[in-house]
Amino acid sequence: MKNKVNYGEVIGPALLRLESVGSLVDVDTCDVYPEDVNGYPDWENGVNLYETSEEWFESLSENDLNLLINKGLYEYLK
Repeated sequence: MKNKVNYGEVIGPALLRLESVGSLVDVDTCDVYPEDVNGYPDWENGVNLYETSEEWFESLSENDLNLLINKGLYEYLK
């Protein structure tokens, strides 16, 4: 059984888990991937942070929003 990655943990060199929206964000490329049932990115269905919907952004928890701010990615969402 594979271990699920902990909340807020950077996965590998650059993936950040945003639990409130079930997504993983590559902090280097700003690509957003849905999280599969095992906690890994669905590489086939990624979009750029610029392409996320208003609904996705509004669904971010305060904690996840702070994670994006701390990684310098919030500016992409303004």
